[in-house]
Amino acid sequence: MKDRTSNQIKFNIFSFVSIFARSLLEVFISLYLFKNGFSIKSVLTFYLLENGFAFFISYLFVKIGEKYKYSTVMYIGIFSFIVLQIVLNNIVHSYMYIILISFLYSLYRRGYWVSRRYYITDIIPQRNSSESFSILMIVSEIASIISGYFGGFLLDSFNILSLTIISSVLLVISVIPLIKIKTKTSNKKIELIKNLKKYDKRNYVAFSLYEINNLLTFIFPIYIAMYIKDSYIMASSINAISNLAIIVFILVYGRIIKKRNYFVISSALFVFISISKLFFLNYFIFVFYFIEGLIKKMQEQSVNKIYFENRRGMDLTHYNLIYQLTESLVRVVVVLPLLFINDIKMMILFILLFISAELVIYAFFKKSKKLD
Repeated sequence: MKDRTSNQIKFNIFSFVSIFARSLLEVFISLYLFKNGFSIKSVLTFYLLENGFAFFISYLFVKIGEKYKYSTVMYIGIFSFIVLQIVLNNIVHSYMYIILISFLYSLYRRGYWVSRRYYITDIIPQRNSSESFSILMIVSEIASIISGYFGGFLLDSFNILSLTIISSVLLVISVIPLIKIKTKTSNKKIELIKNLKKYDKRNYVAFSLYEINNLLTFIFPIYIAMYIKDSYIMASSINAISNLAIIVFILVYGRIIKKRNYFVISSALFVFISISKLFFLNYFIFVFYFIEGLIKKMQEQSVNKIYFENRRGMDLTHYNLIYQLTESLVRVVVVLPLLFINDIKMMILFILLFISAELVIYAFFKKSKKLD
C-alpha cells in the first residue's frame, strides 16, 4: 500500500510536468497547421494518418514495453515529440510533410499514452479508483490551464521556436520521477485474437464512443478561429474555462461516480451542449464551454470507472493494447467521411450524429443486459 501511494505521488509529479510541456503546443496543433496555410482537409488528413499509423505503432510499443519496460516506450514518445516540434518550425506545404508530421505525432502520442495508461492501470487500484484518479486529473487539468495560457501567449507574441525550447527541456525533466517507479517486464506473448474475444463488449462501445470526443477537441479550435476570434489566446482561454469546470466538478461532484455510473446521461448531455455551441457564437460561448467541462468530466469519470473497474481479471498488457487499437480504429472510421464534407459545421454535426448512434446502441445493450 505504501509503495502504491509513493508511486502515485511520483506519477502525479511526472503528469504535471509532462502535461505542462505537451500542452504548450498540443492543444493548438490543429489551429497552428490551419493558421500556417494548411486547409481543413489537410489538417484532417494529418489526423487520419496519425491514427492510421497508431493502429500499428500501438502493437509495436506494447511489445517493446513488455520486453524492455514501458519507460522505454515513454522515452521514445517524448523524443518523437521533441523532433516533431523541430519539424513544425520548418513548415513545407506538401503531402510528404503531412505524412512526416503524422508519423512523428503518432509515435509521440502512442509512446506517451501506451506507457501512461499502463502506469495508471498498474498503480491505481482496480476497485474504488475514483479518488486516486480524481487527484491525478486535478493535477493534469491545472497543468493544462497554466500551460495553455502560456503557450497561447508565446505563439501570439513570439513564435513556435520559443515553445520548442521550453517544452523540450521540461519533457526531459519530467521523466526523472518516472525513472523511480519500478515496473515489471514479463515478455508476454501477445495473443491478440484470443483476447479480443475476452474483452468486455461494454468496453468496446463505451471507449469508442468516448474517444470520438477527441476529434471534436481537434476540430473546434479551427471553428473558433473561423467564427469567433483568430488567436491562440482565445483558444487557450476556452481550453482554460473547460479545464476549470473539470476541476470544479472533481472537487464538488466527483465522488458521486463512486456508487453509480452516469456514462449514458453525460454522453447525451455532451451531444446537446456541442450542438448548442454551433448556434451561440461570440463570447457567450464561454458559458457553454464551462457547462461542457462539467459534462465532459462526468463522462470521463464514468468511462474511467468502466476502464478501471471492468477489467474482470484481464491482464494489463492486452487490456491496454486493445484500448489503443479500438481508439485508433474508431477515429479513422469517423474521419474518413469528413474528407468529403466541405463545411466545418456539417463536419461537427456528422461527428455528433455518430456519437449519438453509438450512444443509442450502448443504452439499448445496457438495458437489455447484452453487454454483461
